[in-house]
Amino acid sequence: MKSNNKTRARLTSSFLVGLLIISSCGATSNPAAKINGEEISREELEQTITELSDAGQTPVVDGEIAGDTARSVLGALIQGQASLQLLADYDQQITQEDRDSVKSSLSQNTDTAEFTDHLKDLIINLNAGTLALARILPPDAKTVATMYEKAPSSLGVMCIRHLVVKEEAKAKEALKKFSNGADFATLAGEYSIEPNAKQSGGALSGADNACMKLSEYQSGFDALFTAGALLAKPGVAFGPVKSSFGYHLIYVRPFVEVAEDISTLLTTATGETLLDGYIATSKIVIDSAYGRWDAASGAVVTN
Repeated sequence: MKSNNKTRARLTSSFLVGLLIISSCGATSNPAAKINGEEISREELEQTITELSDAGQTPVVDGEIAGDTARSVLGALIQGQASLQLLADYDQQITQEDRDSVKSSLSQNTDTAEFTDHLKDLIINLNAGTLALARILPPDAKTVATMYEKAPSSLGVMCIRHLVVKEEAKAKEALKKFSNGADFATLAGEYSIEPNAKQSGGALSGADNACMKLSEYQSGFDALFTAGALLAKPGVAFGPVKSSFGYHLIYVRPFVEVAEDISTLLTTATGETLLDGYIATSKIVIDSAYGRWDAASGAVVTN
């Protein structure tokens, strides 16, 4: 259920793309956001936005910074706090060598004359996190199985079949048949209006894999469909879920069917993949002045 007009929110500043580790973790009475109880201060967010603006790194219209810019910066800081938490879970940390490497690259490739010391330090610390994430190794098979059974998307991987119909009543009819023991792939072939559903059994697969990375869903699929997929559990038909394409039943494939496929996907960009899953299954609360958190797109969006 791909949607060509969906793009994943990232920071607009070319120097801040991929920011990962926020430096301010102190509690405040009115934080901009919380992730798993850890606060991102309003002061840190507003200071960062102001300094980016003063350095010419964010657009200013009629003396005001666009809301999309504030949401993008906040999204990056949320990603940063999540990275700290994930690195701790996998016994990894940012090293001085990581920071020195980023600092060297920054000095060679970027004119930071207009950057404050705070902004330069933030950029160095945040981008050093990408190097630390790259050292995370895939979890062992038992851990992967446990994570998948509890929350499949926590691995940053999605292994899904679905069927889509135009009428909700049809979706409910198919759901009743599934509840009575019908095979989901067979039902997809019988009911789904999607081309080739009979051949695919409604599988949403990668080029050489039965699964796809969560980031592909967040960047390229209908957001309502992705939101439903994030709620589905292995071996259970979830829905009906309404999207711009119709009414879906979403079926997360049992772990035994896709264990090898998941293992394969987790061997590439392991830390980044696990981070996407970690964020998608974290409790994230946004101050309504900035918007709300949307797990389906992995971004802060308007209310």
